Amino acid sequence: MANKFKILFAIIAVLILGYLAFVFDVPYSGKVVDFASCVAAGNEATESVPRRCTGADGTLYVENVATGDLSTLIRVTVPSLGARVTSPIVFSGSARGTWYFEASFPVIVLDATGKEIGHSIAKAKGDWMTPEFVPFEGTVTLESTPTATGTMVFKKDNPSGDSALDLSYSVPVAFSGAPATGGACVVSGCSSEICSDSDMVSTCQFKVEYACYAKAHCERQASGSCGWTKTPEYKACITTIK
Repeated sequence: MANKFKILFAIIAVLILGYLAFVFDVPYSGKVVDFASCVAAGNEATESVPRRCTGADGTLYVENVATGDLSTLIRVTVPSLGARVTSPIVFSGSARGTWYFEASFPVIVLDATGKEIGHSIAKAKGDWMTPEFVPFEGTVTLESTPTATGTMVFKKDNPSGDSALDLSYSVPVAFSGAPATGGACVVSGCSSEICSDSDMVSTCQFKVEYACYAKAHCERQASGSCGWTKTPEYKACITTIK
């Protein structure tokens, strides 16, 4: 009798699992609804950025590349987020070969109002015909610095003209020699890691050391510009991380 109950229970369990798989479309169902499932179904993805996959029925699925995920495509080493820069600005980093075209990509600088005040070209320091990261460097001279802060924009080169392929990575900066507002300094950025004259938007790439800024003071420095005053508590916090 006990064996009969075990067999009956096993049959019921299989039926329930099969029903749940049908209703909730569990993984490995073979149903293509987005880029990830299109690739999982065995369809080929293009090497473009963002990547594209065409399903068996001809439907095109485009990979969703969010701003916060761009570190998988480009990494800017200099300048760092919120860094104080002086014209001409030296910049460097690395980007995947798909970010370049003919071994370069454009870089522009915007002031706090969004006005372009400088543009240049980042040049690859190696073979760019690869999906791997390739170092880049360059300089950009500013026409003026009418605001205390601004943004450097590293744009993916897009010779196709297809706006769906447009991507850019932004780094907030502060300009040396720019007129200061004289008001209170403002803490901003996704992780409250930027101290400047006004609210600034960061790329939301979290670093452990950002937590230590809570122990520092955001205030106007001797130079007249806003910056972090590194308190003993801040220094102790950084020491435990490094």
